[in-house]
Amino acid sequence: MEVLATPKKYLLRWCGWFFLGNAILFCLIGLHYLSAVLPSALSLLTLYGKKVMSLFLVLAYLGQLSFLAFIPYIFIAPCILFFPACRFIFLLAIVIAGFAASLLIIDTFIFVLYRFHLNGILFSFIMTARNEQVLDFSWHETLFTALVILGVFFVEWVLALVLWHQVILKNKFLGVGKSITLFLSVCLYSSLLMILFSLNHPMNRMLISASRFLPFYENMLGLMLPGKEGLVAIERMGETHFLQPQQASQPLRYPLEVMQSGVVKHPLNLVIIVIDTWRADMLNADVAPFISQFAKKSWVFQQHYSGGNSTGPGIFTLFYGIPSLYWSSMQAQHQGPVLIDALLQNQYQMGIFSSETLREPPMNETVFRAVKNLRLETPGNTPYERDRSITREFDDFIGQAAMTGKPFFSFLLYNSVHSYCAFDEDLKPLQPAVTVCNRMQLNDSTDPVPYLNRYKNAILLIDKQVEHVIETLAAKNLLENTVVMVTADHGEEFNDNHLGYWGHASNFTHYQVQTPMIVYWPGSKPAVFTHETSHYDVAPTLMRRLLGDRTPFAKYSIGKDLLDVNSSPYLIVGSYIDFGIVERDRITTIFPVGNFEIDHLDGRPIVDAKLDLPVVKDVFLEMRKYYKS
Repeated sequence: MEVLATPKKYLLRWCGWFFLGNAILFCLIGLHYLSAVLPSALSLLTLYGKKVMSLFLVLAYLGQLSFLAFIPYIFIAPCILFFPACRFIFLLAIVIAGFAASLLIIDTFIFVLYRFHLNGILFSFIMTARNEQVLDFSWHETLFTALVILGVFFVEWVLALVLWHQVILKNKFLGVGKSITLFLSVCLYSSLLMILFSLNHPMNRMLISASRFLPFYENMLGLMLPGKEGLVAIERMGETHFLQPQQASQPLRYPLEVMQSGVVKHPLNLVIIVIDTWRADMLNADVAPFISQFAKKSWVFQQHYSGGNSTGPGIFTLFYGIPSLYWSSMQAQHQGPVLIDALLQNQYQMGIFSSETLREPPMNETVFRAVKNLRLETPGNTPYERDRSITREFDDFIGQAAMTGKPFFSFLLYNSVHSYCAFDEDLKPLQPAVTVCNRMQLNDSTDPVPYLNRYKNAILLIDKQVEHVIETLAAKNLLENTVVMVTADHGEEFNDNHLGYWGHASNFTHYQVQTPMIVYWPGSKPAVFTHETSHYDVAPTLMRRLLGDRTPFAKYSIGKDLLDVNSSPYLIVGSYIDFGIVERDRITTIFPVGNFEIDHLDGRPIVDAKLDLPVVKDVFLEMRKYYKS
């Protein structure tokens, strides 16, 4: 290595061995994927099915991860041909391979926790939002990640030196590397052929669903299909009549007709309080004592569901009343919800207070785009510090709003519960609770109680903030003419179904999508309702009961009045990268390339389940209803 230039054939051979070594490293790292996919992939299959699935997983696993490891070779080899300097090539290869391996490690943890891979949306969140608002890493998790990445680069450096001195300079294992590379290529190609040749077999959908645990595998499958529409063809696999509508910006027809709203003579004020990540069973006296007492004076909807399993879809459906798949069109065409437009038409003073940034997801370009002087960030070093800040700002806002004689609308979004691993406050009554989160070690056998208690302690903190908001309204004699809603954008899972799911945005079971819904309506008797309701019902209820609009609900929402006991046979639930159809007895999840899986309500797969075509047809009509034909 002391020489400045080395024969190209030595460097090319070293480069091949180096990335072959990385293929082995990638396969070792990828074992983390298997912990998430094996239980569901092999469950409920016949003995024959398990053999086929096991063979497919082995072939796809070895082939795809090895292929990903070899991708940097495409960039390094030309550098060797034009600039065969040993030190430069070594440094370049180590940096690129180390970066790729680090991304793979991070992706394995992301997939195990959330069941999706690193993607552009997640990178956008990380680059533009505060860390704790996306993944809320604790210092322990951040340190662990940094040490692992440093370890990866050390391994790459050692691997480079060992291969150079023990294989290349000693001229060992001639031809062995090519044979191993050929074997790995055959593995990948064979796994792809298994999917292609099983198109007319029920096993096909199981293979496609299982392949999701491998990053970019579906893209490889699309490349094998003829023509430019390879990936679109995948969308038709297993069910040729099934195709997912593209989530792209299309011309809107929202609302479907001119709204029949006027100016309300004696309007009530409106306050909507959203507690990020507050799941339905956490509305109780142990973790939310004040809110539970306030609920006794309100309408309580015990079977209420968000329209999403993550913040963006949850907030979008709450205000728009239509599926979150319309988000990109609303954003691109600068279309706000009719609810906000009607509030502004009635000269409501607007007080929007969020301890999370309104940039990601871009609520400033959708839900609140028409609000003037919208503040996008709340200052503060911690989530709870920002939560307390928005409570104080709300106090100031209604103090000034009350003096104008005009009605006001205020939205408060609290973040500490979502960031329960990021806060470090003194209020920790529920024990045992983890002192430092390390979700990289979470799996199906982890005791959830310490994490659940830390989560509950965060809810206790926000319960105090909500208490302050309500008591401030009461002290200013505003509660008697103010509608107050307390709800959440989505829920949170703590391996409740024993399938290894933690957090949210990973499935559409009720732990992740069912939320509390409390509505205090002045002059109305308290009541507890057990019929199913959803975020889609909020906008229609407020438009009709608060603002007196007579437009038929279907012209601007797929929801109904919250007090309407008739329930829809299905619920459309969105995420950032896929969406689900929740029915009475099952959940159908539809992925970005169009393939799908059907599970029981607890998330366990239903073998040989078929799409309920009438329901799917109705869902797709709902998802195209507000586009121009």
